[in-house]
Amino acid sequence: MRGEVREWVGRAVAECAPQAPVLDVGALDVNGTCRDLLPSDGYIGMDMRLGTGVDLLADILKPPKTLLERFNTVVCLETLEHVTEPWTAIDSIYRCLRHGGLFIGTWCFAYPIHGEPGDYWRCTPDGFRYLLEQAGFCEIRIETEGEGPRGVFAVARRA
Repeated sequence: MRGEVREWVGRAVAECAPQAPVLDVGALDVNGTCRDLLPSDGYIGMDMRLGTGVDLLADILKPPKTLLERFNTVVCLETLEHVTEPWTAIDSIYRCLRHGGLFIGTWCFAYPIHGEPGDYWRCTPDGFRYLLEQAGFCEIRIETEGEGPRGVFAVARRA
């Protein structure tokens, strides 16, 4: 995980005080994690591949019904570019949150193409806001990082 992403997540956690339980979408530890920054009680790391950081093997495009309206916090960090339908993923993330629940997400923008497993999308700040609004999120705050911008970061709440 890029240091800038970890620093931003640390600030978002300090500011928004996420509550357990937490769902981490795209939790496979490929190059670092923010798991230690979030409440550990009831923490579930979900990914489509098994490995370090993964507690549940599942696809966010078709989340198990047992995950719906279960979490007070959902994080999705540097993952949405690897999802074939990020708009569907954001809708699913919304449905996994309890009412008033917190979403913390990051999405690379001006960043080289990379695998893990595929690399499909980039998103502008306006695009990220639009997808969150369409899913039903409120209190949306979008920030950018670096030139380009290099990354687009968001916090939002389920209405």
